[in-house]
Amino acid sequence: MNALSFLLVSMLEWFALIVLSFTMFRIEIVGNRGQIGFTSFLLSLLSYILIVSLGLVTMATLVQPPVVFLFYWQMFRIPVFYAGLVMTNGYLAYILLTTVVFGVLQQFLPDIMPDTTVGFVAQIATACTALIVSRLIDRYRLGYTFVPHGNRVSVRFTKINARLLLFTIVGYLVMTSYNFLYFLGNYKLFVLLPVFVSLAALQYWVFRKEHTGHD
Repeated sequence: MNALSFLLVSMLEWFALIVLSFTMFRIEIVGNRGQIGFTSFLLSLLSYILIVSLGLVTMATLVQPPVVFLFYWQMFRIPVFYAGLVMTNGYLAYILLTTVVFGVLQQFLPDIMPDTTVGFVAQIATACTALIVSRLIDRYRLGYTFVPHGNRVSVRFTKINARLLLFTIVGYLVMTSYNFLYFLGNYKLFVLLPVFVSLAALQYWVFRKEHTGHD
């Protein structure tokens, strides 16, 4: 029963993360529902193996993002350069939401740890929040539009693209430290600050690319 609960909650979280990532870049959701559901299931299995079977809670955010990147690239046919950008941007946004939601819930609930009832409640609350945010982004058409579809897309190494690549890498490095800092000590501020700064920097260059050309 615990395994089933973990997988279902984890699937909901991965589904919400993918929907948030795609919505932020106006990537089609409806036409990809089957792929999103299947990807969410596979990623929930990966999470179960890492967190429950192997007990590698602090290593999860090191291993998971590259796997998500591969799914975006191969399953959803997002060009490799943009697959990394979409993955990092969405992942950082979801981590920011997670930190805020967990911080609020910890005022009323005991310590939030993975694979516990309290942890499941916090994860469901985060996923629902992400889906609400995604709905608002879609409703008010706030997402970016420059991400093309298909692997045969050439990307010129312009100044903006170089900055996007740089902050995609920086964002991944921030993600890798998230679980380690969050679950191994009282470092909540040190978790939130680099996530916020790297996400804000990425948004700046994504915004620049959206409004200065799609090269």
